[in-house]
Amino acid sequence: MTVINLFSKYLPTSWKTLAMRLAIRQSMLLSVLILVAMLILYWLISNFVLVQISSDLKYSLQQLKYIESQEGEKGLIQKLDALSAENLSSEQNHRYYLYLSKDNKILAGALRHWPDDVKTNNKVSNILFEERDLPKEWMDMDEGLWPSIATGFPDGSKLLLAQNIETTEQLNDFTIFVMISLIVAVTLISLFLGWIQGRTILKKIEHINNTARNIELGDLHQRVQLDNPSKIDEFDELGIHLNKMLDTIERLMKDIKQVSQNIAHDLRKPLTRVQARLEGLQTQTAISSEDLDSSLVDLENLNKTFNAILQLGRLESSRPKNNFSTVDLSFLCESLNSVYREMPEAKAILWKSFIQKNIMINGDRQLLAQAIINLLENALQYTPANQSITFSLQQKHSGILLSIENTGVVVTENQLIEITKPFVQLDNARSRSGNGLGLSLVKAIFNAHGSDLQLSVNDQHFTAEAIFNTDL
Repeated sequence: MTVINLFSKYLPTSWKTLAMRLAIRQSMLLSVLILVAMLILYWLISNFVLVQISSDLKYSLQQLKYIESQEGEKGLIQKLDALSAENLSSEQNHRYYLYLSKDNKILAGALRHWPDDVKTNNKVSNILFEERDLPKEWMDMDEGLWPSIATGFPDGSKLLLAQNIETTEQLNDFTIFVMISLIVAVTLISLFLGWIQGRTILKKIEHINNTARNIELGDLHQRVQLDNPSKIDEFDELGIHLNKMLDTIERLMKDIKQVSQNIAHDLRKPLTRVQARLEGLQTQTAISSEDLDSSLVDLENLNKTFNAILQLGRLESSRPKNNFSTVDLSFLCESLNSVYREMPEAKAILWKSFIQKNIMINGDRQLLAQAIINLLENALQYTPANQSITFSLQQKHSGILLSIENTGVVVTENQLIEITKPFVQLDNARSRSGNGLGLSLVKAIFNAHGSDLQLSVNDQHFTAEAIFNTDL
């Protein structure tokens, strides 16, 4: 392990990366698989050759036994002499014979000695042939184990056939050479291809790392650059998702900055008024009830603002569904409708309501009531005189639709997006009481109930609606 660690110190940095290590492992695994395949192939070829040699020896012995039975000893000797002469004239020596009489005299064949391990059982076996057994004129042949078969005749004579496997050994040597060459070539090629693959992956990852480093240094505008937008791969898709995530983070940070500024703007005035009144009270001999009441009102509004902030935080971070139960939404809306429908008469506002009966929902009754009240209060506050407010609850195919529409409201599309953010109020609403958290709370409550607050404006018709699933 120490040697490997020492060797790794001198490797280029790219070779120490995970991509390169995976490429090397892939190359080694491929080499091992090829080695196993080559060994199996080598074993199959060797066994196939040996089986062919064994079958040929048995067939040749049967032919020679037939000649001996038909033509006798003389005919067999002539055949063996012809075979030996043919074998001697060939460039490669293949098969050798030894025909002994019953008193062990050589009658035919090129072999000089009958090996001690040979048995006349008509079966092929590997016999060790030494120098004394081989023909004198072929002493350059290697000693070794040769496939052999022997048989005996009724007159006591016996016949031995031995197959020289020099050609088979050459074939095996050539096969081994091809195996080694192929394994080396495949290993080098796979390492080269793995290096190319690793470099490609590292190049892709380096783009992401560079972007992350720049963002760490405070440049939030950095994004992952795509090599070829027309051909999107897995790393490009990761880069696209990272860019979207960075866009969201940057937008959220801007929202936080804006919220901080809005908080400072909305809380500075009441705090300044309270401080001024308290400082004024220090110089007075008698404290007026009007000053105390005004200060208490400002402090109460500040307390409501902080409570709204805490409630908004709890809704966005906790799981209110744990406290859900079955709520009769129709009864809740009808109750609120009976409370608010008399209020618009003072401003000459027409009130309309369409509330369907027996609509149930799984949720928190108090939170739902607070959300609906905020929407109704918002409609009453911003609807001009001689306009209308429509409060409806209906069962639709898409779910339960809760809608509050008021007319005479002028709001742009950009303002619709902004007013649901915490502490955001329209310019024409800054002079009115409120902290800009109403719609933010409504949105958080609806989100907790599996819905969302949808705001839209069309021809001065401002609509706030939410669709609840019936299977909540």
